[in-house]
Amino acid sequence: MSIGIGDVLRDAREEQGRSIDEAARDTRVRSDYLRALEEEQFEVFGGDVYAKGFLSSYARYLRLDPQPLLDRYRRNVQHDEPSASSIAATPVAKQPSGPPPTWIAWAVVVVVVLIGVAALAQVFGGRTPEPAAQQPPQPADSPTEDAATPTPEPSPEPTFDGVELLLAYEEDCWTRVTIDGQTVLEETVQRGETRSFEDDGEIQVRFGNPAGVRVELNGESLGAAGEPGQPRTVTFTPEGAEEA
Repeated sequence: MSIGIGDVLRDAREEQGRSIDEAARDTRVRSDYLRALEEEQFEVFGGDVYAKGFLSSYARYLRLDPQPLLDRYRRNVQHDEPSASSIAATPVAKQPSGPPPTWIAWAVVVVVVLIGVAALAQVFGGRTPEPAAQQPPQPADSPTEDAATPTPEPSPEPTFDGVELLLAYEEDCWTRVTIDGQTVLEETVQRGETRSFEDDGEIQVRFGNPAGVRVELNGESLGAAGEPGQPRTVTFTPEGAEEA
């Protein structure tokens, strides 16, 4: 069931006479991501922070105010999970104290009676009955070859021939992105937005506030781009990330 976000984006794009491929080229965001926004398939982004970032960026490109769309996303799609602090603060109910259960009292009575019987038998009979011989443990049936279930082969991990870079901004950060010697982005990206880039060889990024940017390289999360207050330049290749 549509919640209206996709219709607003699609109508704005079509009114401006732009195709999905043209919008993808201008925003440097993959066309299947833009199509997922217009079809409201937000699960493909793998999390609310990414989905809202792409939604905000696409809305600004289409000259739309992103705030009403983000509010609608929060009301209808986003599912906030309780934080660790709120979970830790939840009180745990204590078990009510009271007299011990009835079965404990009966167990004590039975033990006392057995001790008394054993003592009388020792006095009048001269000996107590010997305990019954224990039966040796029976070996468990060994599994047959027919019962063995083959372990399924794990699915191969997807491979990337080039560089797919996703930047998710948790704080405002001045960013410069260079691809093939050309600067494709140089601006202060606002908190809550995302940027996506692709190249066959390498992508170089200069972060003014690296601690405020989460990085995903070829589908793998690398965490924050650096330490607070320490501008950093990083080169991303198919093999990984290294200081430039």
